[in-house]
Amino acid sequence: MIVAYVAAFIPALLMAITQPVWSRVDEAQHADFIIQLSHGVFPAADTTVVDPETLRVMVSTNVFRFDTPGAYPAPDLTDIGPPPVGMSVRANAAWMSRHLWQLSFESAQPPGYYVAMVPVWWAADKLGGTLAAVYVMRVVNALLIALLAPMAFVVATRLSPGRTEIAVLAALFAALLPGLALNGTRVSNDGLAAVLGGLTIVLAVRSVGLAWTWRRTVMVGLVLGAGLLVKLTLIGLLPALALAIMWPARDRSWPWRFVQAGTAAAVAVACLLLWFVINTHVYGVYVPSARTNRLSGMLPMPFQPAFVGFELAFFVISYWSGEPLGELPLAAPFVALSCLLSLIAVAGLVKLLRPLAVPAGPLVVAAAAVCGMAAASLLLPATAGFEFAGPGRYVYTALPAGAALFGLGIYAALARGFARRTLSGVYAAAAIGIVVAAALWPAPDPVPGPGAPPSDATLIDATGSGALQGVTITVDRIALDPARSATWFEVTITNSGPGEVEWSVTPISSTGGGTAHGDYMHSTHMPGDVDAGHSATGWLLMPMDPAKVRSAGIVRLRFPDVALDGYAVVEDVVVDVKVASAAA
Repeated sequence: MIVAYVAAFIPALLMAITQPVWSRVDEAQHADFIIQLSHGVFPAADTTVVDPETLRVMVSTNVFRFDTPGAYPAPDLTDIGPPPVGMSVRANAAWMSRHLWQLSFESAQPPGYYVAMVPVWWAADKLGGTLAAVYVMRVVNALLIALLAPMAFVVATRLSPGRTEIAVLAALFAALLPGLALNGTRVSNDGLAAVLGGLTIVLAVRSVGLAWTWRRTVMVGLVLGAGLLVKLTLIGLLPALALAIMWPARDRSWPWRFVQAGTAAAVAVACLLLWFVINTHVYGVYVPSARTNRLSGMLPMPFQPAFVGFELAFFVISYWSGEPLGELPLAAPFVALSCLLSLIAVAGLVKLLRPLAVPAGPLVVAAAAVCGMAAASLLLPATAGFEFAGPGRYVYTALPAGAALFGLGIYAALARGFARRTLSGVYAAAAIGIVVAAALWPAPDPVPGPGAPPSDATLIDATGSGALQGVTITVDRIALDPARSATWFEVTITNSGPGEVEWSVTPISSTGGGTAHGDYMHSTHMPGDVDAGHSATGWLLMPMDPAKVRSAGIVRLRFPDVALDGYAVVEDVVVDVKVASAAA
């Protein structure tokens, strides 16, 4: 058990102290919730702006939002405030896509983790400042998620008593999970949620088939309730808990087991009453979903079958390698290896079912925990109009059960010990290698391009303009860059109106040969807002084949969501660019 904990803590600690600050998976806003509480403020997710402490670290790291730094216009730090009142749905999405980073939006979550961390943050901040406090919080999370490996050992022992190798395999797969090391150690509630969820699973699996006392029933309900006060997605563990309590046992009737299961669930949900009281004070409602659902930079979308495949792929990839995708080196081959091992493990579990070679109760409860958390992650997008895909990190809550099932499946599928040890060793070496490589050779910061066409590009005249209530966007020249299969557009935006205009800078282009999205990173870094009476000019890079541009003669550039009058007006500006000498 101690060996398992140390083996899990080392990679977690390595990721905690080496991954960049801020993690682009909303680490700044998670930390800001703690900072706000430490200053005596309970923030409202859709109105409270980030604390100056948080903002200072944002400025020093140049990380303001999920996108790669440099891939979007630099924020205007003189224009930080809550969203305008009375915006349309479209205007709200446009404002959030540009300004969401300004809000303390993680305060929409239950406050359990953040309240618990206030004393730690306060002490670390006083001793070393904000940045030191960030790293202290990361180390605390590393200490927490390392507990999942011993938990997996315990669950595996219950699934297959007497087979130490299975428990060791389970601990290995829980200890060496690069995605967990990356996402579980950033400042967020994921680490504590995973530990409380894992503890719920351990108690449920160890007690399945036994006569549940009222003391045990209430205790498990309180543990799960504490988890719900940290992260609501733990509701996915309720089916597993109910199965554990209702599993047939001597001297217990069905009505009695049903009452006990209901009691445990009621105790867990009752723990949320504190959160409901806080929400009523801050938002005026028990659950402020109507207000927090607007915290998205995308419009709600209808469900489409293609979304299922995309979400499943994102779920699997992000589970093994974490978010943002591509943050860890060699993530793609590691995910491929992990998926292969998963298929072997599933085949082994199916083999155990005919005939059943392990205790049925613990196996069913463990499987229900994994499936329940996977369902919670995959179904979550439906509650927000399919604006995002469910991440695999939500299933880390069920890692003790998942790793135990994984180890059991590998053991059952591979009869030869040499084959089991070889495959497990390859996985362990790959996982350790990825974490070490990420720590020693972190991904370099993105390098902006020249911001202008290269000397070997061909400049030709072009004409085109579009306007919206005093705002004019014109194109006077283009540069054909065949060596890079790109086309540059010289764009000027002029604001003759009475107020500031905000725009997306990079357009969406279309010709007879398809569409392309602008590349801000390598374009002139034009501002995302233009004051009244001002203009800005720059070269915008579009990944368009110059030959197709010349042959088309006309290229349509659509600048989405140009916003005027404090987002009272939000419309696209379309510029049809006529290319000179199109027939040349």
